[in-house]
Amino acid sequence: MGISRLSVYLDDPSLRERVKIAAARRGVSISAYVLQALPDQLSREGLLYDERTAQEAARVLDALRAQVGPIGIPVRDLIDEGRYR
Repeated sequence: MGISRLSVYLDDPSLRERVKIAAARRGVSISAYVLQALPDQLSREGLLYDERTAQEAARVLDALRAQVGPIGIPVRDLIDEGRYR
């Protein structure tokens, strides 16, 4: 996988300075700081697939399934019904 370039244009000059300060505090470049921040934001918006997040979601669903118990309808029927809605 190659490196892709992404340009960001800021309409607030003070924002660049705040990002620059934050990056300096962490001892990283502005690019590295932004690369660390993007996955966090994408994750909050549900747009980042993370294996750990998927595994945690599966654990939560398994616990919910155990709590609810059998629903009396085969999953295949639910899927088929969902396709027609």
